[in-house]
Amino acid sequence: MSNSIRLNEQAAHSEWIVMSNQGTDCFLDLLILAADAFEKTGSQRELISFLKDRKDVNDAAPGTAGFDLDEMPWQETTLDEDIDFLLRVTAEAQRERVFEKLPYEADGKIVIPWLKQFAVLAEQRKQ
Repeated sequence: MSNSIRLNEQAAHSEWIVMSNQGTDCFLDLLILAADAFEKTGSQRELISFLKDRKDVNDAAPGTAGFDLDEMPWQETTLDEDIDFLLRVTAEAQRERVFEKLPYEADGKIVIPWLKQFAVLAEQRKQ
């Protein structure tokens, strides 16, 4: 089974991030680890908590961890700031030093394009 991440239900299939369960774990692990490098506001902690919850879902029920960015707990009053935070986290997740924190080897050639597409989706959420 696989998981899909997209902006919302109307998103073109070509914009979706589709990954295996193991790929989903790696993708989420990288984002969660990268977030540790930043101080977070309450709303930013909620966004990372959402990603941690998706990781738990993937562990418990593989193939059901996909989500729409529109489902994330965005606060309209801090939307731009929170999207900028998520973009910084996504950029940090692509760094070798974050990959080195994983307890397993990850293939950047596979995961980095997903992270870059996630940043594109986050930018689209801003609009």
